[in-house]
Amino acid sequence: MKKNYRLWPIFGPIIIAVLMLIGLFLLPLNFKVSSQTLKEAAVSLDTATFKNQFLKKQALDNKTTHYVPFFGSSELERMDRFHPSVMAARYHNYRPFLLGKKGAQSLPQVLSMETIMPQLKNRKAVFIISPQWFVKQGISPAAFKYYNGDLADLTWLQHADPNSAYDRYFARRLVQLLGANDRVGQMAHEIATGHKLTWVNYQTIAIQRKFLIHEDQLFSRFRPNENYEKRIAPKIDRLPAKYNYQDLKSLARSDAKQQTTNNQFGILNSFYTSRAKSKKAMLKNAEKNFDYLKSPEYSDFELVLKQFAKQHTQVLFMIQPINSKWANYTGLDMKMYYQSVRKIKYQLHQQGFNNIADYSHQGNTPYFMEDTIHIGWVGWVKFDKRVANFMAQKNQKTNYHLQQKFLNKNWQQLEPTEQNLKAFSHE
Repeated sequence: MKKNYRLWPIFGPIIIAVLMLIGLFLLPLNFKVSSQTLKEAAVSLDTATFKNQFLKKQALDNKTTHYVPFFGSSELERMDRFHPSVMAARYHNYRPFLLGKKGAQSLPQVLSMETIMPQLKNRKAVFIISPQWFVKQGISPAAFKYYNGDLADLTWLQHADPNSAYDRYFARRLVQLLGANDRVGQMAHEIATGHKLTWVNYQTIAIQRKFLIHEDQLFSRFRPNENYEKRIAPKIDRLPAKYNYQDLKSLARSDAKQQTTNNQFGILNSFYTSRAKSKKAMLKNAEKNFDYLKSPEYSDFELVLKQFAKQHTQVLFMIQPINSKWANYTGLDMKMYYQSVRKIKYQLHQQGFNNIADYSHQGNTPYFMEDTIHIGWVGWVKFDKRVANFMAQKNQKTNYHLQQKFLNKNWQQLEPTEQNLKAFSHE
């Protein structure tokens, strides 16, 4: 007893601390964050916020401010004064909650949605598509792992159905991207082969999720960065007090004209200087062999559509253009690019997703784009008008009809000729 008594002062505080920590992470928490924190989180483009749940859920459940999920990638970082977040703060009764940045393609978006599925039910969302996602290998393992989070993985595994072709496909992709030795990859392998997880798996997942949810609640309040204060707020008052579409387009052209003076491509000066100028010679005809027609990304994108269909989410899809002058210089096959857009739109229309803002032919419109592949200035003004009209419409009943054949490799590899699409429609 004396020996145990002597050990207690050493190990007792450690044991108590561990028990208190476990209690803290297991007891129900009901934190609320301030409106200022949500405002900052909505434009932070923070990777941890993208992966986790708390701030997204708090914003989308907010009854005071109408936050709308904007799923996209690197274009969301192009925060000029006509960016959707600035325009909404000045003119509209909704606020974009930006989800995604460079490399956030379909699969990361699926997992980001996984943590907020109830918040997507019967509501509106915006999803921005970049045809550049649809390369031969699809998303790289490195990019996927960067955006992949344990909470989203475990949330998906908790209800993954081995009888679902969609879940089996997703599980196979998880194994490919995470590796067979990864803990999540091992459980995904069971789903991919049509087997349910074990009781022990489910219990472990439940405990781990509870810890992760509590951790997210405890620490996410300190996560948002200074994007709002530095990149959004100062630009709000630089917009006219009253909305006028034609005046805004004129202002956008004026801004762009002043900011594209050092190159022949209509690219933002700073982007050209830092990203293109030094590589210009080597980029001549560098994209002549690019191909966006054959890619696993088409089936990965189908998983996005599955999430929206499951929650009856009304979605406005936007397809980005490519800077025509830059494409001509780098040798990108624009016929191939337009075919890839046709393939994306076919996949959408065939399943009832008909609300599409297709800007693929705007790549030669002056000042529509900020750089080589990202919308900006006039493009943002036009897109903002489309989003505002979409948000003003009354909610309508969705009529989605998913088709599992879009998960198949023959769709991934299909060249979208009239004949091929006609044959595919009868499969």
